[in-house]
Amino acid sequence: MPSKAIGERWRYIAFEIVGSEPVARNDFLDALLKTARTSAVGDRFRITVFEGDFGIVKVPHKLKEDMVDALRAIGEVGDSKCRVETLRTSGTIKTLKDKFRGRIRTSESVRE
Repeated sequence: MPSKAIGERWRYIAFEIVGSEPVARNDFLDALLKTARTSAVGDRFRITVFEGDFGIVKVPHKLKEDMVDALRAIGEVGDSKCRVETLRTSGTIKTLKDKFRGRIRTSESVRE
């Protein structure tokens, strides 16, 4: 992810993968990159939390809607059919970590 420009703000988007068994982080990242590269988002995002069927992605605030569209456009991860639902958007990751504390297993899975 490019370094933060002066005055740039971030948005954190919590999402859930529905209709599939828990998936590997790399498989999900491949699917997200495939859809995001065809949008304004490109590769300007970072998956900060990933737990198999739940995650939080970090994106510049001006690209929030494009990222939501990219997440919702995912129809398959690896060989599994699925859909991605966005759960909540926040300006701070702390808010989402507090809200979804039960979905995040350990602090080792969290990378900022």
